[in-house]
Amino acid sequence: MKIAGKCIIAMLVLFGSLNVLGNKAAAKIDAMANHTLVVLTETKLLENYNNPESVVGSIAGMQTLTTACGDNGDCIAKAGGKDYVLVKTWLGDKWIEDDDRITAGTFQEVERDMTIIEKMPLYNDPNVGIYRKDALPTETLLPQKVHVTAKYWYLYSGARTGRAFLEAPTWYRITTEEGQKWIVDPFILEDMQQYEIPSDRIIKLTGNERLYDYPREGAGEGTKADAGMFQVEAISSYRIKTEHYTWFKLQQEDGTFKWVQRPLTQFNLPNEQITLRTATRYFDIDGDSSLSLQNWLQPGTYTADKINEGWARIQTPSGWKVVNLDRAPLERPQGITGTQEVVQLTPETKSYYFPLTGEMCHGAGTFSHQEALSFEKWISPEGINWYHISTYSGIVWVPEKPLLE
Repeated sequence: MKIAGKCIIAMLVLFGSLNVLGNKAAAKIDAMANHTLVVLTETKLLENYNNPESVVGSIAGMQTLTTACGDNGDCIAKAGGKDYVLVKTWLGDKWIEDDDRITAGTFQEVERDMTIIEKMPLYNDPNVGIYRKDALPTETLLPQKVHVTAKYWYLYSGARTGRAFLEAPTWYRITTEEGQKWIVDPFILEDMQQYEIPSDRIIKLTGNERLYDYPREGAGEGTKADAGMFQVEAISSYRIKTEHYTWFKLQQEDGTFKWVQRPLTQFNLPNEQITLRTATRYFDIDGDSSLSLQNWLQPGTYTADKINEGWARIQTPSGWKVVNLDRAPLERPQGITGTQEVVQLTPETKSYYFPLTGEMCHGAGTFSHQEALSFEKWISPEGINWYHISTYSGIVWVPEKPLLE
């Protein structure tokens, strides 16, 4: 099982780079790099690029086309001072002029709602290709939930590098009171929630940090943080373009949540008290997360003298030990209850050391058709029943049904 909040590289782009990409829009299609094209507005289909009169139809914008390149990239041609590219159509492979009416990238009609948390410029059309000379808009969109009707991923023509693909902007067509408008590279709250992973980590604030409603600078001015030591609720780690960001979620006294960036995560403590919110495994040294070690401390208050990223050194009945506060809520998530339900095991059953960390203990084919008596149960946010059972090789967790890989 993969951790529900695992990081996947975000194909988002900072608005500040748009002008750089816009200047490259006039570059011609590269047969070896640009396999999909977007027709921005109507363009003619030609049977023969050497004969401008061999029109057999037209393609309306906006839509995605696939290049009809052979192994040698022989779908690019030049005639009469113009460039042409061979594309796949319902009429067969045809030629279209490679001009500002087409760009590299993809376009698709979509229907979804998303929450915008920053003020954004509103465009009548994507500011690329035939639109790239449009003046920057003065109309803006305030933070709100919007309805999306189309998505346009724009890759400047001829782009080959991995960095170029990461930096490619994504445009969204949204419904407004004035009709259909476009925004580019919004920070989409619903998409970013997948990167939020529970954690019990201890951090320290100097009082110079700012707290935000979302894990994003620029989403409001933020409020000044108080100095002190805090225990986080979750960590959000994600990428925008080629930049990596890590944010820490804190619960306020009034029950609301705020996000902070760049706190102190390594520091010594004068034997202060920290809380283990859930049963937590302990080890002799930092970094030791051996799955076979099942020494557990019960929830409670413990004396700590050192914080090292997600690790804390604490005083236990067995002496000074270290605990991994990042893994604790994943290994022993909130909501576990006692039970004595009978679990049906099959040859397809896979078992896991813990419900949320993903390490498999027994692969498919380990068990025969048999029954096992569980002693604990946990229901995941997705509604999956997990059962804690004893096996010949120790205690493990099994999902009620095989997980989708």
